[in-house]
Amino acid sequence: MEKYPTPNIRPLKWAIWLYFWLLLFEGVLRKWIFPEWSDVLFIIRDPLVVIIYLLAVRLGMFPQRLAVLAVGLLAVVSLAFTLANDSLFVVTLFGLRTNYLHVPLVFVMAQTLDRDDVLRFGRWVLLMSVPIILLMWQQFEAEPDHWLNAGVSGTTMGQLRGAMGRIRPPGPFSFIGGVVAYFALVAAFVFNGWLQQGTFPRLLVWVATVAVAAAVPLSVSRSVLFALLVVAMFGLAVAARDLRRVRAYLGPLVASAAVLGLAADSIYMEAFRTRWEESISAGSGDFSTNVVGRIIGEFTQPFELAAGAPLFGHGIGVGTIAGARLSTGKHEFILAESELARIVLELGPVLGFAFIAWRVWLAATMVWSGWRKYLGTGDPLSWLLAGSCFLAVLVGQWGPATQLGFAVFGAGLTLAAQNDPPGDAGEMQAAEEEEASADS
Repeated sequence: MEKYPTPNIRPLKWAIWLYFWLLLFEGVLRKWIFPEWSDVLFIIRDPLVVIIYLLAVRLGMFPQRLAVLAVGLLAVVSLAFTLANDSLFVVTLFGLRTNYLHVPLVFVMAQTLDRDDVLRFGRWVLLMSVPIILLMWQQFEAEPDHWLNAGVSGTTMGQLRGAMGRIRPPGPFSFIGGVVAYFALVAAFVFNGWLQQGTFPRLLVWVATVAVAAAVPLSVSRSVLFALLVVAMFGLAVAARDLRRVRAYLGPLVASAAVLGLAADSIYMEAFRTRWEESISAGSGDFSTNVVGRIIGEFTQPFELAAGAPLFGHGIGVGTIAGARLSTGKHEFILAESELARIVLELGPVLGFAFIAWRVWLAATMVWSGWRKYLGTGDPLSWLLAGSCFLAVLVGQWGPATQLGFAVFGAGLTLAAQNDPPGDAGEMQAAEEEEASADS
């Protein structure tokens, strides 16, 4: 990928950093600092991403690749399709920003950042895991109507119920979905820290490992566990490819087992088990039904609904909770909760499946290119980052601003991690070969 090692890209990088910090603290602003401005703060990163694009254009760095042009074409056709419906214009605008506005940021990041930049983000991701897990602990201990557990706009009892009278602690994010996406990202950098010693300070990697393990019971969320298991599968694939790396996992395995062992008889693990049992008794099924069946359903449901969907759809944006509230006043999904089903019902079967195909392409590109990077250089960073966010790209809900932000930002980091810093190309591969020779 072509690089632009010129000093005038600093403002563009600073803007990307600001996007990162707003992604982490958007919920803090909406829940506690400016709750009366919650609806405005919901789209606080929208003008920033436009500024990023303008900076990229001014520097001649806005990606002019087929994938970005396809997004622009999808947006134009989506607008044309929506004009055939009676959707509110504000709902249409919201739908366009949900599906398309932030997507080019993936490729701007891939063209602007390199592996060193990604590791700088990773260092802060790991550092922030400590105060975030401590905040989640306090939220778990607090009553559901405590100010720490306020929802957006400062609403009392505004968080999702967990179990045993506890809520699902959202940390600094608006809702639990932010915790799911964030700790998957933490886990990716933790695995990289164990696999490539010296990437991050050892103490930081240890502490972040404990935070990841603690996030499972504290979150009272099956989605957190599943997201971490997916990242773990990507990490184990690295060890399976090179058995010498197995010993790098001894530390995190011991730390995770110790944390979960200490929590085994605690209120935290009891609440997590209760939540799981309640979901089964409510008809959600066992593990295979919850995980495998749910994933399969994500892909089969759009085809089941396509035959009954209008050719031009019900209108872009209508299927999101925010769009439903704007158009009907109801705070619920009025088309479908499944993301891919929402896309087909909003855009119609033709355009809907075209956009789904684009998301499948991006997710597959992240995974495949990350694995190729690992095979070619021995660097697992991009591969691990792909494991943290490819499902968010593929089937994750993009209506909630936080989930959209993590999907886009994670994808951008995944592709940017494949860029060698200036003057550093080939050094990592040489080091790997030297290590292999020493071991043999």
